[in-house]
Amino acid sequence: MGAGAFRSAILAIWIAVTSDLIDKIRLLAEQGEPAAAASAKELETAIASSDKVALQRFENGLLDTARDQLHFLGNREYDELSRLKADRNLCAHPAYVGGDDELFNPGPELVRAHLAAAVDGLLAHGPVAGRKAIERFIREISQPSFPRSDSKLAEYLKDSYLDRGSATLRSNLMKAVCKATLAADVSPTIRWRCARTAMAMFSLARAELEQAARQLLNDRQDNLDDAGLMRLVTGLCYLPFTWDALRLGTRNRIEQLMREVEVTELLDTYELFGPLPAAPIDGMLIERLFDVVTEVGKKRRVVELYRPEPRLLPKLEELLEVHATYIFAGGVLRWINAIAEILSAADVERILEIAASNTQVYQSVLANEQLAILRELTIERLGIADQWRAYDARIALMLGIDPPAADQQPSNAGS
Repeated sequence: MGAGAFRSAILAIWIAVTSDLIDKIRLLAEQGEPAAAASAKELETAIASSDKVALQRFENGLLDTARDQLHFLGNREYDELSRLKADRNLCAHPAYVGGDDELFNPGPELVRAHLAAAVDGLLAHGPVAGRKAIERFIREISQPSFPRSDSKLAEYLKDSYLDRGSATLRSNLMKAVCKATLAADVSPTIRWRCARTAMAMFSLARAELEQAARQLLNDRQDNLDDAGLMRLVTGLCYLPFTWDALRLGTRNRIEQLMREVEVTELLDTYELFGPLPAAPIDGMLIERLFDVVTEVGKKRRVVELYRPEPRLLPKLEELLEVHATYIFAGGVLRWINAIAEILSAADVERILEIAASNTQVYQSVLANEQLAILRELTIERLGIADQWRAYDARIALMLGIDPPAADQQPSNAGS
């Protein structure tokens, strides 16, 4: 294949780029995007009047419009497509390069590079204006329709933003989400949605999200007061790399803050236990469970978690076994009931073994109230009814009473 064919290929790639940009501009103009509407009107006016100079001016400014007004392109994509445009001009007109009056003779490697830049930077992405997309996301995250399921949230982000948008849009959206987790004027509900969004983005585009978050943390962490540190804990600290991105002074302050924050604030204001942040903050909070359980047991509070947290169970079992009193045992079991949906048959067996081995548990009215709830929450699962029958028989033996008759004991429909 000769140089003429490669010149034609570069011309075709540029035509594809300009056609794609024009199609996207027209579509966004129909959707009411002001910058796109103005650009589309400029184009239609030039076409209607057959104004070749205006058409040439429009084409020459397409990349600037796409980067500066519509935010289709970032600086890297702009630079790559500008090189394509420059080579297109060399191919479209008799152009001599170098000092030997040689025609511009592109090779296959240059054609492949331009094609890859065009596809990756523009052609593979949908008509999503960067600023407009971020504004739309900010509206959507505050709506009742925002996905509660993590899998649905990932699908929504992938389809609506990450797959359809350019690398610049993805980067800017990730920066906006990370910044929102630290904003003082963001409600706890929206901050948690932003944290979930960051976690979903991390699962879909790990390197990009981590780069955006690390850059933000590097710039902001030294200026955070205690309230800002708590916003960090309830937001970006749910990402596994955040602790590594914090400087020693910030880490030390967070460690002290986790010891000082009132239990009621951990439960009510920050809601940090379901789910827990990433390590090592999860361990700091687990160490506060004794105080947290005491608060719950003393006031007989209902424990409500956004999501059951399995990392709580080992400590709750320890507290039930080692520290249980009549009142405290009821508090521990309230917490266990809050994560009952994730308990396995083996988990229930361990809990019942602890209960049956401690008079402060099986003779406590408060604890037995919670055990009755635990029974209701777990009895229908495969194999767990057997654990409860064994527990009933053991308690009856220790108390010197007859165990419930077989037809009075709860049955397991799955066993």
